Amino acid sequence: MNPQYPTRVPPVDLDGLTGRQEAVRVKMGPYGEAGTSTMMRTFLNYPEFARSLGRIGTRVTLTSDLPPRLAALASARTAWACGSEYLWAHVHAQSPGITETELSGIEQHVVEAIDELHHTHYLSDEKWYRISLLGPNAVMDLITTYGFFVSLAAAVNSMGVQPEDGLTGWGALSPAPERNLAASPRRVPKRVFEADYADLSPRQIEQANRMGRRGKPSTSKLQKAMINYPEFLQALSPFGKRAIDDTCLPSRVWQIACMRTVWLCDSEYLWSQHRKACLKLGVTDQDLTGVAAGPGSRLLTGFDEVVVRTVDEMFFHNRISDENWLQFDRFGTEGVTDLILVYGLYVLQSCVARNFGTTLEEGSIGYLPALGRFRKGIGNG
Repeated sequence: MNPQYPTRVPPVDLDGLTGRQEAVRVKMGPYGEAGTSTMMRTFLNYPEFARSLGRIGTRVTLTSDLPPRLAALASARTAWACGSEYLWAHVHAQSPGITETELSGIEQHVVEAIDELHHTHYLSDEKWYRISLLGPNAVMDLITTYGFFVSLAAAVNSMGVQPEDGLTGWGALSPAPERNLAASPRRVPKRVFEADYADLSPRQIEQANRMGRRGKPSTSKLQKAMINYPEFLQALSPFGKRAIDDTCLPSRVWQIACMRTVWLCDSEYLWSQHRKACLKLGVTDQDLTGVAAGPGSRLLTGFDEVVVRTVDEMFFHNRISDENWLQFDRFGTEGVTDLILVYGLYVLQSCVARNFGTTLEEGSIGYLPALGRFRKGIGNG
């Protein structure tokens, strides 16, 4: 048993599933069969959560532009940074030798690129260039791998999923290092420009049509930039749909969770975009000052403080506390996993927006001047 994260949610009995759990299990293919991992059997307690992970997980593990060894290194490094011994053990078991051998030049670049995403949510020019040489989708696949494993780590650590017999955990390795965001760049150059909707490829047109209103020419700059990577958008679709469209979280809770996440990841673009949605909901700029100030701020009222504190637990400690885990039961059986999805999605989207260098929409307002003081010392948790 992992003493750091004791079992909070036991794995399901595959012989006693509900109708919905069984339907999702079948869609999971080999990941839903007898003998599947403890993680997948635990996730089946939350069938909508498990279903939302399917396509993005397939992209990360099977169809990525990253060669298998590099994909494994990226996954293992993220699991390490997020303190998830369970995920580390699984990646290590599936790709033996990734932690025992000397790293080649590109392998070292991949490991360092994950560290950059984890600490600053931004790839240096060198890492962007080196990874992009691996394929047209390689940079997006690296970012997707990072965001996916951040989400898995928050879920696995919070649920207390235990390693299966025979898997090797940290062993003699030191614990994962503390997060330090002090070096995060404040202004980043534009790398990926918005696609010209009059000149989309057939694959881009197909993906834009699938996206509904988010795929129209009137969509946001970020969506127009992401259409340059239709495979990425297709992989992200079910994950994002559950996190945004089908969530069981009330709108205010959802937006506060989103805003705290993008604040911690320093995505001024996403903060600006969601600020407009917040104001329509009655979330005021004073409320958002409390979100930026963090847990304990006198400006946070009601359940807002619980949401901010829980997001911080995932961001800084990769695990939701017992107290806050139970707080989300009021929104339904998947309330807490829907919160994890919002957090994971907006860590990923923050990395995308920052690395693209997406600029604010015309007429939008970014961080208000009064928020500047709250960025200092943010890496200390």
